[in-house]
Amino acid sequence: MNKQPILDLLHNYQPSFSEEIDFQRQIIDFITQNDDFALRSNLIGQLTGSAWIVNKERSKVLLIHHKKLNKWLQIGGHLEETDQTIEETILREIEEESGINNLKLLSLSIYDIDIHTIPKKNEIAEHLHFDIRLIVETDENEKLIPQNEEILAIKWYSLNEIEKLKQENNTNQSMKRMIIKMKKFTF
Repeated sequence: MNKQPILDLLHNYQPSFSEEIDFQRQIIDFITQNDDFALRSNLIGQLTGSAWIVNKERSKVLLIHHKKLNKWLQIGGHLEETDQTIEETILREIEEESGINNLKLLSLSIYDIDIHTIPKKNEIAEHLHFDIRLIVETDENEKLIPQNEEILAIKWYSLNEIEKLKQENNTNQSMKRMIIKMKKFTF
């Protein structure tokens, strides 16, 4: 995948939260310094893409319960050789993990960015995911066909329900940011 369009997206991104300013700089540096920024063989980490998937009314978000991490998260994953853009990566991941293919990108701009640690598992060492997130809309009545390899469950959550998840310490800071953005901004 050509790194310049991704770098352009990152340079044009206007962070809403202070931690994102640091993430933005770190992700740009990572991509600039690593031609293998998308390869799992990069021991530092990999660029990943994920989606904040909302219903048409913007009242619910689709989340997966990730088997390996044992957390409720947005859908996302690694870039593949066949992906030409980060948008392709994200839309492919949604279809693979949820079965949904009726999707609408609400913006071609970045919705959120994050850097998070992926713990060691078997022979795969602990590493970082440099994650770019886009906001995507779909019909909450679409049939969900979750991928069983990585997902324990898939569910639409109202914003209030996600607040309860936060209280259970089952969500991360980035999800909290995306909820705040969803409440503040219109798409």
